[in-house]
Amino acid sequence: MQVGNKEFMDQQTRFLASVSQRHSISTLSRRHTMVLDDAHQKFLQGVFINESDADPTNPVMAKKLHDEFSHQYSVTELEIPLVIDGTEAFTPETEFGIDPSDDGAIWYRYCVAQMNDVDTAVQSAGLAFSQWSNRDVQERAQILADAALLMQSQRARTIAVMSRDAGKTFTEADPEVSEAIDFARFYALSAITKEVDSTALGVVLVVPPWNFPYAIVAGGVCAALASGNAVILKPAPETVATSWLLVNQLWESGVPREVLQFLPTRDDEVGKYLVTHTGVDAVILTGAFETAIMFTQWKPEIHLMAETSGKNAILISASADIDNAVKDLVQSAFGHAGQKCSAASLAIVDSSVYNDPAFRNQLRDAVESLTIGFGRDFSTAVGPIIHPPQGALERALTILDPGESWLVAPRQIDESGYLWSPGVKFGVTPDSWSFEHEWFGPVLGVIEAPDFDSALDMQNRGDYGLTAGLHSLDVQECEKWIDGVQAGNLYVNRGITGAVVNRQPFGGWKRSSVGATSKAGGANYLSNLRNWQAFTSLQASKEAATAWWDTVGSKSLDMSELKVERNYQRYRAYGNVVAICCDEDVDVQIREYITWISDLVGTPIRWCAPDDVIINCDKVRWLSEQRPPVVELLERGITVDSRPVAARADVELPRWLHEQSVSIVNHRYGNVGAGPHPQLR
Repeated sequence: MQVGNKEFMDQQTRFLASVSQRHSISTLSRRHTMVLDDAHQKFLQGVFINESDADPTNPVMAKKLHDEFSHQYSVTELEIPLVIDGTEAFTPETEFGIDPSDDGAIWYRYCVAQMNDVDTAVQSAGLAFSQWSNRDVQERAQILADAALLMQSQRARTIAVMSRDAGKTFTEADPEVSEAIDFARFYALSAITKEVDSTALGVVLVVPPWNFPYAIVAGGVCAALASGNAVILKPAPETVATSWLLVNQLWESGVPREVLQFLPTRDDEVGKYLVTHTGVDAVILTGAFETAIMFTQWKPEIHLMAETSGKNAILISASADIDNAVKDLVQSAFGHAGQKCSAASLAIVDSSVYNDPAFRNQLRDAVESLTIGFGRDFSTAVGPIIHPPQGALERALTILDPGESWLVAPRQIDESGYLWSPGVKFGVTPDSWSFEHEWFGPVLGVIEAPDFDSALDMQNRGDYGLTAGLHSLDVQECEKWIDGVQAGNLYVNRGITGAVVNRQPFGGWKRSSVGATSKAGGANYLSNLRNWQAFTSLQASKEAATAWWDTVGSKSLDMSELKVERNYQRYRAYGNVVAICCDEDVDVQIREYITWISDLVGTPIRWCAPDDVIINCDKVRWLSEQRPPVVELLERGITVDSRPVAARADVELPRWLHEQSVSIVNHRYGNVGAGPHPQLR
């Protein structure tokens, strides 16, 4: 730029304009006056966009939060009933709900169901199912849209309830409300495309976890309702108050109480009776892999849709930006005190970084700078754990195996054991206890890898495949990792938690997924909540399958359209064989169609007889009239899909593929488009 040239004159004009406008320009916050796209209005146009999170610096929102926190933390005598056949029932059998931010103090009691209550609820749901499923899908969708609006208006209340019920901080609870709203709208719109050639399953039991007490509950319930099913909600015993708030929002929005029944139980014989009840047509579970096995042992023929455990790692290569890598690693490991199935409990670090004192000092400083406190305090970064530590978490917090050492030793902060400072242990190895076990708490294990290829091999070695992360500025490393890592949700140069509906549909591979299920918040989830017309025409199915494969299945599609982040949804062929067990008289056209699908999508298959010993496979497609050995296979990490081959190609083909979400940061230090640009193969 030189005096008098075009660039100089442009800057001069800007400067003089700013001087002349200095007394008239608005001093209002742009952040507070920004007009965002209205997700509800977009919904009415048949378009889904994600709900925006709240702004706690906005005076209006700040006051709502203050008022709701004051109110919810003053509640001492809340009593929560069962709701069966549309009627509240207060029973003599009760349990109590505690506040993990107050040394486990009791703040509510909830009724628990007995076996006769289970029978009544299941019968009532079965009777209500037909009327609900026969309602026009647009009507069901509108009810869920109304629920989304109510969730939106009660955001501050929900955040406060989650804070007291689960110890959630604002930064963890607020996006959870947005996710629940997204589930309601996304599934409402998705259901409209799922009505043709299908019918609803019937009565769906939702068994959610306590760590996402609002969003995951909303996801399961709204998916089942949108699909035309009646729902029984068995809330997590630790967070019944949050589930109670959600069902009241849904009822107030127009979901009939007979269609959505609220049935807390203990995890005892009554709970088992509910899970295995003959009137329950499907179970949506989010929990441990061991829980999925237990449910299957109880009822081998169970129709189970389960998102299960994760043992997730971030790979930090020699080419990483260490500042960003440490920031994302710490957030991924210790957000919500590490109590996420997606959390990073392992870091696999290249030797050149692992042994660098600067990396260790930076990681130590980042962890030790985290504020430990209660969920209601806005300054808290790491809140309380849901129970005083026991089992795997207690071992992770208190025991070092040979060769391990604490970079940051965890400390118990309070007398009751709910508050712990995070711990970071170095010297973890791929054959150690810490490498293999999920502990669900604020501990990070760090592993040294001699090179990139060894690190990737370690990352793929475990039994689970839920989330995985990479920090590297090397494009070739990024592409090799994206092509080779075995997990359902991949994250490049960012944290590995916080999946967003339709942006990063969530669900894993290997033992992180059990049963006939698909990614939550993705295009295929509702397909599992409908019974589909069976295959009849080879030619018609082939033509539809080819069209789906050419436009969707073979593509990496970015549904988010963000500039600062690329988010791809894609399908991957199974790396190992899918075994197909069928009787000798199976339709020859079905055999031909499946063989053709295998050639089209690249998933290897092996035909088996029902009595064959099934080994060395990723999945079993059971098309025989005989009973499948579901328990035996699941105990070896092999899931069984016993549904008939569907006529609709967009329903059938995804059953032969892994779903995968890939999220890649597309900025660097605020510069959009900077950083590596790996391409997906």
